[in-house]
Amino acid sequence: MSQLDAKQFPIVKVIIQSVNEGHDQDQYFNDYEALLKTGKKFVMINEVSAPDVKDTKSNKDHMKKMNLWMKKNREQLRNNVLAMIQVEPNEEKRQVAIDFKEIFFKYWGHELFVVSTAEEALVLANEKLLIVNK
Repeated sequence: MSQLDAKQFPIVKVIIQSVNEGHDQDQYFNDYEALLKTGKKFVMINEVSAPDVKDTKSNKDHMKKMNLWMKKNREQLRNNVLAMIQVEPNEEKRQVAIDFKEIFFKYWGHELFVVSTAEEALVLANEKLLIVNK
């Protein structure tokens, strides 16, 4: 199951699991929605390689749930999530994620940044939060 860890809010750590490995995503989306309902801005950091988009798209039930969830929460996503930062140490996978940035933005409504280390992710997250809090 994918997970959200908001202990360091407004930096939210996420672990995104493949839906094709039998992981139920309902709790993840419930937790995500609860964060959005706070009305506070935050940055998400995923330190685990993101699942293959083709795998996600091939799970029709998951895509239907996710699209309905997105429709319901689109405005809050655009207003509250400053960025998703993907940590990807593997150069080839990092390039795949970079190539996906435009599609990600159109779907989720916030930017995807791709970095190679957790340290870079924290620096970038703090920069994004600093800009908003000025």
